[in-house]
Amino acid sequence: MKSIQFALKLTTILASLPLFAACAGSSNGDDFEVPANLPPICRDIDFAENPDMREMCGVRKAHNKAYKNIPQQRYLIKPSETTIVKTNGKLELRFQNSLPIDLEGPIVNELLFSNEKRLEKIKNTYDYHEIYYNKGSKERIRVFKMGIPTDLGGTYYFCFRVPEKKGNARTRNKAMGTNIELMECSDFESIIQSAKDENNR
Repeated sequence: MKSIQFALKLTTILASLPLFAACAGSSNGDDFEVPANLPPICRDIDFAENPDMREMCGVRKAHNKAYKNIPQQRYLIKPSETTIVKTNGKLELRFQNSLPIDLEGPIVNELLFSNEKRLEKIKNTYDYHEIYYNKGSKERIRVFKMGIPTDLGGTYYFCFRVPEKKGNARTRNKAMGTNIELMECSDFESIIQSAKDENNR
């Protein structure tokens, strides 16, 4: 009798294994390793819904140990090609042809990087100013301010300065680009106000 009960239990367990395997094998895409330099054709693809596109776009399922260290990326609406990348719990703002800039503060925990959010661009604001020191002079200062909204409802503001490239078109390495610098937003506001006062004189 005991052997019959054991056989029935074993049969039940074995029959349920495919169900467990199916559940374990399913994924919503949050554990995919998506390259941070996806070509434009791959950026708007839901790789959970379109598994045939994974290999072509260089996407693979992450190993459990490395899962939390996978770089996760979201695009901003402007400037074009600007992204925020999260890896190891840190945020980096990446402009095209510039070194990454660390973003710190509450924003680190308020931007989400699920597979669903990866497909949504961050609708940031972008206030750019190009100011010449003297009228008729080629010397200028370029600054801009970005407002980055988070998925929890807040908006954080960051200000930047774009330094002039050194050298000339012949000697400058264009591939190096310009390294954008983080600046205090109070300094940004002072520069803009000074330019307005100068123009009103």
